[in-house]
Amino acid sequence: MKKINRKFIKGTNWALAGLISLLGFSSCEEYDNGGESPSSEEPELSVPSNDIPSNDNEGFSVEYGTPYAEFVVSGKVTDSDDRGLQDIGVIVSKVNIHQRTTSSFIPDRNVITHEVRDTSRTSANGDFEYHYSGMPGNDSINIHIKFEDLSENARFEADSEKVTFFSSDLKGGEGWYEGRAEKKIDIKLKNKGE
Repeated sequence: MKKINRKFIKGTNWALAGLISLLGFSSCEEYDNGGESPSSEEPELSVPSNDIPSNDNEGFSVEYGTPYAEFVVSGKVTDSDDRGLQDIGVIVSKVNIHQRTTSSFIPDRNVITHEVRDTSRTSANGDFEYHYSGMPGNDSINIHIKFEDLSENARFEADSEKVTFFSSDLKGGEGWYEGRAEKKIDIKLKNKGE
């Protein structure tokens, strides 16, 4: 008897699932014209509103996406005599995104590490600029940069810098775009003979 009941329930579930998928959920939609579906003669284009009333008649914003921000690190690489160094490798190895616990958010990890492995070179006068776009985190973000003489006969010692941006550094954000932050750093590389 139990086998028959299980087969009946399973068969009923399959039949109902199939019926619902064939009919769709159009009967659950609410139309602006008094509850009637729009006629096929008058095509109506509707743009979804970002404000959907809740039960207490207060609006709230409905968004879908991922928060992101832009971080820019720029500066100049010079030698000990303040001369700009051309073709020095600007190597970004990783970006650490730090999360802190708040009353509405408990992160599963406090630090998320992105392996970046991005290399560029300084200009003729030693200038560089690095752009990173990604998830900003709610606390801070660290961009790890190594400056290295990549020439065949390297004359300068490598140096590293960790550039930290805080969430309060972001300016001009709206919606999922949380803004842009910029930092300028200057690096002096030592001669290998010094």
